Amino acid sequence: MLTAQQLKIEKERLTAELMVSLALKKDLKTSGQLNFDCGNLTYKLLTDLSADSTSGGQTVSNKTYCFDVRLKDGRIYQIVK
Repeated sequence: MLTAQQLKIEKERLTAELMVSLALKKDLKTSGQLNFDCGNLTYKLLTDLSADSTSGGQTVSNKTYCFDVRLKDGRIYQIVK
């Protein structure tokens, strides 16, 4: 059984993961910041292995970003995706 403190930490971790998931749905630049009601997120592009597909003219995106999530309560998470 999880304690109240463990539940709070898990909720904050999931909030940070959700912020990153929402950020990845945007057209991110090489670096920037996004603000949310629960905190802010800064990001930096680490690798860009995007390539054009010759079969359908589609671009396959394979970018890796480093996200620093700062929640309003002071917790900081670093997530690489």
